[in-house]
Parts: sequence; C-alpha cells; structure tokens
Amino acid sequence: GGLGDILMHRMIFEDIKRLIPDAEIHFACPKYYHDAVSDHPFIDELLDSNKVDRQEYIACFNTTTACGRTEMKLAPFAGPHRSDIWASHCGLILTNHEMHFVISSEEKTNGKNIIESHRDRNGPIVIVSSVSAMQNKNLTEAQTVKLINGLRDRGLCPIGIHNNPIWEYVKNDFPVISLNKIREWISVIDQSDYVVSVDSAAFHCSGGLKKPMVGIFSFTNSESYGKYYHTAELIQGPCPYGNKGCYNWITCPYQNNPKPCLIDIDPEIILSSVDNMLKKYPKGDSI
Repeated sequence: GGLGDILMHRMIFEDIKRLIPDAEIHFACPKYYHDAVSDHPFIDELLDSNKVDRQEYIACFNTTTACGRTEMKLAPFAGPHRSDIWASHCGLILTNHEMHFVISSEEKTNGKNIIESHRDRNGPIVIVSSVSAMQNKNLTEAQTVKLINGLRDRGLCPIGIHNNPIWEYVKNDFPVISLNKIREWISVIDQSDYVVSVDSAAFHCSGGLKKPMVGIFSFTNSESYGKYYHTAELIQGPCPYGNKGCYNWITCPYQNNPKPCLIDIDPEIILSSVDNMLKKYPKGDSI
C-alpha cells in the first residue's frame, strides 16, 4: 500500500512487544516510507523491503496483500480496520491501536514555521487534504472551492496539503503546502488546529496524532477506516444502492454518474460536520 497503509501499520507493534517483550522487531517497507515509522518506539530496526532475507528470521509475516484479499472477499460489506486485518494475519488480537508518534521540538517548530509561511489570513489553521494518491477519491474543484470558502466564512484559515502543487488551489489563489519530506509533512499536520481530509494518508496521520478532523469517504467505509480515530467526524458519500463503501468504484453500475458516492457529496454536508467538530473542539486542541 501507500503512505496511509504504512501509518496504519504503526498500530500493531506495541502488542507484539507486549506479548513477546524480548522480541527484536524489524519492519520492512519501501525505503521511501522509512521516515513515516522511524520514530516508532516499538520498532527496533527498519529494513528495505526489497532487500530482506527472510531466512534470517525466526518468524516473518508478509502483510502486503492481506487487506486487499479480505476487503474484496467481504465487499460490498465493510470488514475490520486494516490494522486488525494485519494483526490477525500475524496471529494477534490488538488491545491498543496507538500509532505512538514521537515528534521532536525541532520538528514541531519547523512544522509551525511552514504553516505560518503559507498563512493568508487570521484564525485557527485547518489543513485540507482534498487530493489523495488515488484520484478517484479527490474532491472536485467545485466541491473544494465551496469547502475552502465555507471554512473561511467560519473565521478559519484553510491551507491545502499534498506532495505536489494542486492546480485547483493555485487557480483559485488558495494557499497550499507542497512537501515531499514525510517528517515535515507529519509535523505540519501535528501543528495544525484542525484537519479536513478525504480518505488519504493525511486522514490516518491526523487520526494517529488525535487531531480534531473531518474525514470524507466514498467507496471505502468510513466507520471501518475511522474506527479508532475518536476525534473524527465521518462523512460517508451517498450510494444509490445503499452501500457504505463497496470497494469497487471501477464497475459502479450507476449509469448517470460512475462515482455518485463522491461527486454527490454536498460541501454543505462537509461544513456541517466542520461545525460539529468546532463545537467539540473550540480551540482545536488535540486530545
């Protein structure tokens, strides 16, 4: 999987160490993603997944395809959270689902400075992740414009985030932070007051950091993916067939619109969830 899957993997290592305190835990993933887990207190060593010699280990579990197989088998019904699927694959039942982020004071300062360099108005900072690595999860330009303007009307300072510049933001003169360094990206989310995100790595990072947030879901199930993020307001896009995440957007039989669960999300519904979030967390404080 991508960055979001790497972040969700952070939930499983505490229980491995709890069950086998003397175990030395090595986690193998693509080297680009090492910074996403380099601070984890229960990982003893990070490995490049392209260079692992499994013969060197007493026990080795490959989690690569476990979630895909499980979710496709259960679709259109939602299954367990991905962390629980991986844990089960490794013979575990998780008792805790903490990501255990450890962010240094220098990283926090850097994240705050990046945010302030992109601020274009007063008010609490809302990091907006309307673009995912999977384009079929992206909000449309019309949805994005209404969302950003609605956030501004509420006295907030919305700033987009992605690893590349987002045309919809540039075109409409909205601030957007473009970062390729994962630790900086995490630090920016950590230093925000609120987050509004589609089903993306930003959603899972925010959940792990316990940021007040709104999560927007289409063909994946919000209740499953947001199960352990107790600071999240969850939005499930409408489905003409009553599904709550069919996991099969490519062959959606709804002829008038191949992605009604995304395209038909009214920005006012998102903003209503933002209002709920603001009532619960009026200062944007994390728990």
